[in-house]
Amino acid sequence: MASPKRKNLTSKQIQAIECLVYTDMKKHEIAEEVGVSATTFSLWLRKEHFQEALKEEMHRGFREMATKARRKLGQLIDSEIDSVALGACKEVLNKAGYLETQKVENTITNKEITIEITD
Repeated sequence: MASPKRKNLTSKQIQAIECLVYTDMKKHEIAEEVGVSATTFSLWLRKEHFQEALKEEMHRGFREMATKARRKLGQLIDSEIDSVALGACKEVLNKAGYLETQKVENTITNKEITIEITD
C-alpha cells in the first residue's frame, strides 16, 4: 500500500526520493537517473508534497537503521573485549531508562549534603 504522502507523486518522483535517501548520488545524477532535467528536479525539491514524502521516506530509513542498530548492540554486548561489551551494556540500559547513578550536591549552612539517586 502506498503511503498517503506518496499518492500524489509520479513514479519518477518516488524514484528520485529513493535515490535521495538511499544513495550518495548528487542531485544532477538523480535527475539524469530518473530521466528529467535538473530544473525539473529542482522544482520538485521545492514542492511541499515532495518534501513531505521525502521526510517520510527518511524517517522510514532511520527506523530500519534503528532495527539494525539494536541488533548490533545485542552482538556487541557479547563482545570478547570488555570495554566494548561494557559500552554496549551502558547504551542498552540508558535507552531502557536506567540511568547511571546521579549525584546531587547542595550546601546548606556550610554543610554539604550528598544525595545519591539510584533505581
